[in-house]
Amino acid sequence: MNKVLSQINIFPIKSTQKISLSQAYVKSAGIDLDRRFMIALTDGSMITSRRYPQLLLISTTIESNGLLFNYPNKPPLSLSFEQLALMTTSTAVWNDNCEAYTTSSDADLWFSEIIGQPAQLLYNGVESQRTGGKAQVKVSFADNFPVMIVSEASLNALNDRTQEVHSMDKFRANLVVSGVNAFAEDSWKRIRIGEVELEIMAPCSRCVLVNYDPSTAKKADNNEPLATLMTFRTDKVIPTNVNFGMNAIVVKEGIVRQGDQVEVLEHRTPETYPDQRVALTCVKREIIAKDFVSFSFKAQKDTALAPYLPGQYLPIRIAINGNIVERCYTLSSSPLEQEYTISVKRIEQGTVSNWLHDNLQVGDTIWSEKPSGQFYLELHKHQNTLLLSAGSGVTPMMSMLRSLISEKNTQGLTFYHYCKTQTDIPFAAELAEIQRNHPEISIHICLTQDNDTSHAYHGRICSEHFANIDIQDNYHAYVCGSSGFNQIAQELLRNQGLPTDRFHQELFNKVLTKPEQEQSLNIQYKQQQFTGNNQTSLLDQIEAAELPIKSGCRAGLCGRCKVKVAEGNVLQQDSAALSEEEKQQGVVLACCSIPTSNITIEQ
Repeated sequence: MNKVLSQINIFPIKSTQKISLSQAYVKSAGIDLDRRFMIALTDGSMITSRRYPQLLLISTTIESNGLLFNYPNKPPLSLSFEQLALMTTSTAVWNDNCEAYTTSSDADLWFSEIIGQPAQLLYNGVESQRTGGKAQVKVSFADNFPVMIVSEASLNALNDRTQEVHSMDKFRANLVVSGVNAFAEDSWKRIRIGEVELEIMAPCSRCVLVNYDPSTAKKADNNEPLATLMTFRTDKVIPTNVNFGMNAIVVKEGIVRQGDQVEVLEHRTPETYPDQRVALTCVKREIIAKDFVSFSFKAQKDTALAPYLPGQYLPIRIAINGNIVERCYTLSSSPLEQEYTISVKRIEQGTVSNWLHDNLQVGDTIWSEKPSGQFYLELHKHQNTLLLSAGSGVTPMMSMLRSLISEKNTQGLTFYHYCKTQTDIPFAAELAEIQRNHPEISIHICLTQDNDTSHAYHGRICSEHFANIDIQDNYHAYVCGSSGFNQIAQELLRNQGLPTDRFHQELFNKVLTKPEQEQSLNIQYKQQQFTGNNQTSLLDQIEAAELPIKSGCRAGLCGRCKVKVAEGNVLQQDSAALSEEEKQQGVVLACCSIPTSNITIEQ
């Protein structure tokens, strides 16, 4: 295939619309006129279309002596290069302080009216006044590097996964290449295009801006294409980076023309991007109790399912009303089965649980990642086992129970489950059959709101329920329920002599402790700062700021929202998803942490 330069794009004002060119002069600071202007507040702080998406509707036309700016339903603004004020002023591109030039009072007023507050249009100069960015070279008002390059095939590969058509305009590339395989640019180190030579320095890390349609300035409700990029373009070494396209510096200046051949002079070792998604087809749907349904899945295209341990969870991704939503559900199936089964209890106002109950049918497809989780039963280990659950906490216990039966390791196995009434008993028929076929297994159903005489125990968890268990006899307890249920269970079992290291638990909800006095504070994440508070979890605040962050269960179970606190303090709820080593390194779970001071975090 012939590698050909198919597009040349410049963005005269940072965060506004592009101009496509047939040829351009490439200087050391980037393509001539690319991002040489930037809109800033009167204090010099940069503003972008992430906060002011209406900037995406500003278009630029090159005139003989300057530029013409247009915005919907607004008279155009003509800016002559000869009439620029060119007064030196201070500004910053993210955390990179630099000098810039003022333009004109008319331009300041025109852009102020668009964003709805006092602003100014700044100019980088004929020769850039800024040396900085990650490459520490001459650069315009671009974030970090003079030039960004991407291939058409990479965009096509993304569109194949999203099953939508996203335009290259969302990715604001300077140079677009055709005639190569998808993501071939990842392996380029040094390239020649026309007279110009470029050195590829690093992948281009993406933010939520790619979810905005540049023709309408509207943000996609389904978080696409960033949601899909996160599943197969998350950097393995730097997991905060979701990469698409490559950043470059200019080694040799000159002219590039549309249609020029792209010659790869040197290659590099590309970053590693684990492909985390697996397409699953629903093969069975079964009601197991009132408002409780099991869904079984097989992988498409005869793909082998990833192994897991009993008690671990399955991260799934589904589209609800155009939004991509991620959740983690504990597997109730045994790892020895050739299917994944999740058992989902309908929760009032539960977005995902209600959608699954009302919509997911046999034959439908969902996407998942590999099972994971720190709460699991080690198989082939001879011990007496107590499985204790309440409500939807029964799902990991069923996986453990089925697994122990499959490997014929049932001596000393006791199963307790607490639910409200007879109609709430999950897996009732299966549990009754197990009791008939395996008299060595002790199974107890405890009804908390029903005095049905067919069950030996009633009411909430108490010491009388465990009177016949000899805890001293090498027992390990696995407990899953609400935080209150688990706390009572641990206290009761400890009083009967169960060592702390034999109590294993998972919670299906968490109540966060927050400071009594509310205050605002600064949160810095992915080199970007926003105003937060000390009342809401870090996860909620990062998502509200429209910054990408991985998440799953939102209850401290899956560990997908791990972040590292570089500076500052948080209130962190205890979770088994964090190891002691991680805690010592400052790693916290964003879903279970509330900041108590100005904070800098990394994922």
